[in-house]
Amino acid sequence: MISWMQKNNKFLIVTIWIATISFIFTGATYGFSFGIKSSSIGKTGDIELTRDRFQMEYRNLYNRYNQMLQGKFDEEQAKQMRLQEQVLNSMAGQALILNLAKEFGIVVEGKEIGEKLASIPSFQKDGVFNKSIYMNFLRNMGLSAKTFENSLRDNITIEKTFSFLNLKGIEEEYKTFTTPFEVADKLKYTILSPKDINVTIDDTKLKEFWEVRKDMFKTAKKYTFDVVWVETKDVNVTDSEIEAHFKENSFKYTDTKGKLLSLNEAKPRIIKEIKLKKSKKSANRQYISYKKAQINKSETLTYDVNDFRLSKEVWSEVLSKNSGDLLKPKVVGSRYAIIKIVNIKEPTIKSFKDAKDELIPLYKNDKSKELLAKLSEENLKNIDKIKAKISNFITLKNIEKQKLGLNKQESSELASKLFTSDQEKGIISIGDKVVVYKVMEQKLISLDKNETVGLKANVDQLKKQSFQSNLMKQLDKKYPTKFYK
Repeated sequence: MISWMQKNNKFLIVTIWIATISFIFTGATYGFSFGIKSSSIGKTGDIELTRDRFQMEYRNLYNRYNQMLQGKFDEEQAKQMRLQEQVLNSMAGQALILNLAKEFGIVVEGKEIGEKLASIPSFQKDGVFNKSIYMNFLRNMGLSAKTFENSLRDNITIEKTFSFLNLKGIEEEYKTFTTPFEVADKLKYTILSPKDINVTIDDTKLKEFWEVRKDMFKTAKKYTFDVVWVETKDVNVTDSEIEAHFKENSFKYTDTKGKLLSLNEAKPRIIKEIKLKKSKKSANRQYISYKKAQINKSETLTYDVNDFRLSKEVWSEVLSKNSGDLLKPKVVGSRYAIIKIVNIKEPTIKSFKDAKDELIPLYKNDKSKELLAKLSEENLKNIDKIKAKISNFITLKNIEKQKLGLNKQESSELASKLFTSDQEKGIISIGDKVVVYKVMEQKLISLDKNETVGLKANVDQLKKQSFQSNLMKQLDKKYPTKFYK
């Protein structure tokens, strides 16, 4: 599925422009509870946001993260990243354009969907659309043809809509963008790095450095908890419960390649989830009993703040509480924990001795920058006298091929800063290095036709993205989104 998405992702996921402006909806779905049974989960303007479409988009995004993390992505991480909210926000963004398309009267015919479907290479055999391959794909993904083809219709509609709104750059914009590519500079230059600096350390200066910054060096905040554990291992789970849970949530269970798991393959995860669900009432009862001092704690634990043994969700609530507060049951691993905050030990400033190991690298880095800046200024002041290298004519296009003593990334950064400066000489910082330069000679070169066409296309694309981003903000006001709780 992942490889299919990589080749055809414009048909299955929200397009890049929606991702770039998804901040519009940030917070709109915070705390969203996805437990409703209806086929619709919300509405943007006149466009319904459907459950089956959500399941398809969620599975696609889940699989992408799973591939990025080499099969180590799970539901706990999905919750922490608020994956459901990401999908819902993307669906709402897509629906904004569909509302606009509806207002404009943009229509996609069945023939267009068929042509698009037939053009997808993954559904072809010997270059011809193969219905058996397509139907097998739908079965493997647990999708209906209607859901998948409606997603194609929506994406075609969006493409059509933006094709009508396409804006081209004007000549002045093209000129502003292409001019830096027409400039070629011959430089006298020298490259300085921390290797050219000798930083000595003595305790007197190091302690002076620490005195000014000692608030940066503190012990970790510590929490001591009394915990009552509520086990789930003895909870009975029936086959009918497993089947019902799988039917409702099958889209969540996939392997490392993104393929849907069968009931038997997903069974261990399902059993764990059902056990937790069935144990919640027992956990709540024990919470009340512990609150009334009718039962004793299981153990006392002391953790540094944000210790990995408690989830981010648990820490988020802990950090909002005070010493003596009792938290309602929280899932920790495969069981519930009733947590009472017994003590909070606030961070304290470390002594110079305890902070020394952390201090030395910062001191060396800070001192190195200071000395490197002084050396750079001296070199710039004497640029005409010092022994330095002379480059060939450098352009934005050829700089990565120049033998300047920089890697490709550093060369690219140098070019970016050099060709946006109007100074004859200067100092350019690149990571931990510094380039001291003087422009010895400058000339204009002519770009070939292909380069000019490519640069103009970039201008058009930048203008298009800016327009689309602003358009989405306006559409969000015109077509409000409501998610059903």
